[in-house]
Amino acid sequence: MVIAKVASDLTAVCQGADNPQAAIQLVLQLIPKHMAEIVRERSHVEPSPLRGALNSVVGSECLERRPGRDALTGDRADGQPDTDDTWYDRLPCTHQHGHSDHHRDAYKRTWQRAEILR
Repeated sequence: MVIAKVASDLTAVCQGADNPQAAIQLVLQLIPKHMAEIVRERSHVEPSPLRGALNSVVGSECLERRPGRDALTGDRADGQPDTDDTWYDRLPCTHQHGHSDHHRDAYKRTWQRAEILR
């Protein structure tokens, strides 16, 4: 439902603009807002279809983020800026899809898998 709303909003902006450059600027402003909305709607129990589609474009890596990190950007969920000590925590998991152990980033630092609530 969220993705359909995003597509509708972006289509309306493009159709309603007389100036193509102005339409592009509006779309570029709307995309981060809508990406954040999609992330908020993401299920914590199972991967969303959008995540699956993005993963198929990116490759076969897990790409899960550490707890407390934005799923798409890796930014801290509490809004605080990263320090030199926390910047590397934004890196996604580089294990292959379907791994059964803990997540691991490109620097081979691990973190526990999220528990699936039933």
